Order: sequence, then C-alpha cells, then structure tokens
Amino acid sequence: MSYPKLTPWPFIDPEAPPDGYIKVGESIDRVRSRTSQKIWHFFVTQGYFIISDKEWLEGRNGKPGKYASSQYEYPIAGVRWFVDTVERFFLPPDHPNAVPRGAKTIEEPVDGETLGVTRGAWYGGEHIPGYSFDNLNRLEHCTIPPDGPYCQMFKMGDPWLFEDGLFDLFKEIAQRHENGEF
Repeated sequence: MSYPKLTPWPFIDPEAPPDGYIKVGESIDRVRSRTSQKIWHFFVTQGYFIISDKEWLEGRNGKPGKYASSQYEYPIAGVRWFVDTVERFFLPPDHPNAVPRGAKTIEEPVDGETLGVTRGAWYGGEHIPGYSFDNLNRLEHCTIPPDGPYCQMFKMGDPWLFEDGLFDLFKEIAQRHENGEF
C-alpha cells in the first residue's frame, strides 16, 4: 500500500540540538555498536518525537572519515502507541487485543501519520530478533543514501529493548508526555 510522504525534518546534531528540542533520553545499541558506542538520542519538539544518532565513519582507501547521521520522526502520541502495540505481541492468541496469528506488522493512524510496529528476525543484528517502530508517511532519513525509497523503520533488537532498558525508556517518555511535561 502506498502512503502519502511528508517532508523530512532537517537533520539535527544530537550533541547540539536546536532551541526548542528537549532531550528526553539516550540509549546505546550495544549489539550493533561496532568500534564505538552507538548512542541514540531521543528528543521531543513541537508535538513530535525525534530519534537521532551521529556516528563517525573511518575513511578507507585514503579518503577522509566523516560523520553519518540517521533520524526518525513520529508524532509524540506515537510513543504510547508503540509501547501498547509491542505489548499486544505478548498477549495470548485468544485475547481480543492480541496481534492476529501470523501478523508481523500492525499499522494504525496516530495523529495524522500512519505508524507501524513490525516484528523482524534480524532487527537487532545478525540472528537477533526484534521490533521496528515505523512511520509509513516518512522516507528513510540518513546522510548515507539508503538502498531505496523505504519508510522510516527504527529497528531495535530484543536484547536492547528488554534487557538494556530501551522499552522502559519508551514507557517513561510516554508517561511523561501523558503527564503534560512536554
């Protein structure tokens, strides 16, 4: 299915975000951190939730190194939706709110954008299952050109989500939003 595409946000430097961006957390994807710690930064601004990283890539074949950035944008209400949707994957199959048998993706509109949660076999790295938080209205947004015009899919492995605290961070951000902090 085709979804209308929204204009991507300008890249931010997560180490020096623009005025009006509230940093609400950070987390390290330990499994996919190659030579350094891959730190993901989480921001809220103007009713949106922004996930951003900046990683140094060493140059090869005599070429200088450079920074590469990735960024994902969602309506802030999408954070609670993501938490609730992931939890649906753990419900007994006969529960009325359980993810339907055989379904790998749940898609729903949230504040005018179509969001999704997808279960993937290698979303946490080689042979590591996980989930992705998808925005089907926004194209992949990184400084290294992707292989094609894919929607934004922030992929997280099960260990990062459930053992290293990323899922708890999502829950905390959702609760803070519901409490009116931002």
